[in-house]
Amino acid sequence: MPMAIWEQILWGVFAVMMGGALLSGVAVVVAATSEQRKYSRERRIGKILGSAGVAAQGTVTQVRRSEHQLTGPGSHGQRMVALELTLQMLPPSPVPTVVLRTLIDELLLPRLAVPGATIHLMQDPVHPSVVSVDRQRTPLEVPPARG
Repeated sequence: MPMAIWEQILWGVFAVMMGGALLSGVAVVVAATSEQRKYSRERRIGKILGSAGVAAQGTVTQVRRSEHQLTGPGSHGQRMVALELTLQMLPPSPVPTVVLRTLIDELLLPRLAVPGATIHLMQDPVHPSVVSVDRQRTPLEVPPARG
């Protein structure tokens, strides 16, 4: 028994709508993954630099949230906020300013995400504009209570 023309049209509309929903979902996943990489890159740079990095300090001059208000879980389940910090580098750094994208525990925002805050860094000796937070001297997460 052949389908009526209106049933064929209905199935065609359904197929187009489902295809659009699928493409939208893929686009959201790609955009979220891309933005997450931007803000987790700093931690990977720190691991790569290791002890080869040069100790440096920067003073926060400007703070911006990530474009899509990105947050994520920290290593202890806490909420981490993606921020872009513009840092005025202190001498003897060969570059005057750097932009640092990183994730910071929301409990530390009042201390670190304000103009004038000092951030301890590790700087790439070959590419001085590439920096990572020295987490030994400027922790970005509040450790859990032991008890």
